[in-house]
Amino acid sequence: MTRRTLTAILVLALAALTLLSLRQQRIAIIHDMSVLHRRHEADRAARWRVRADVARWIRPERVQPDDETAWAAAVRTVHTEPIAAGTADADR
Repeated sequence: MTRRTLTAILVLALAALTLLSLRQQRIAIIHDMSVLHRRHEADRAARWRVRADVARWIRPERVQPDDETAWAAAVRTVHTEPIAAGTADADR
């Protein structure tokens, strides 16, 4: 074989090995993404289970104040009067 043929075979072999290496890296990355996706979905399911547990534990009938002042309003009550028809906004 000539030198040119051997060089071409060597270059093609190196190119093939490079492509195989890139393909293997891509497969490994996709595998890692799949593992992370499954872990993410498991964590999401666990969060929803915790939310459901909290919703089951905290029901209005189960939440009782220690004393009546515990339920005091956080804002003061504002007494409003209905606006009569025909009153101008400038009067208020």
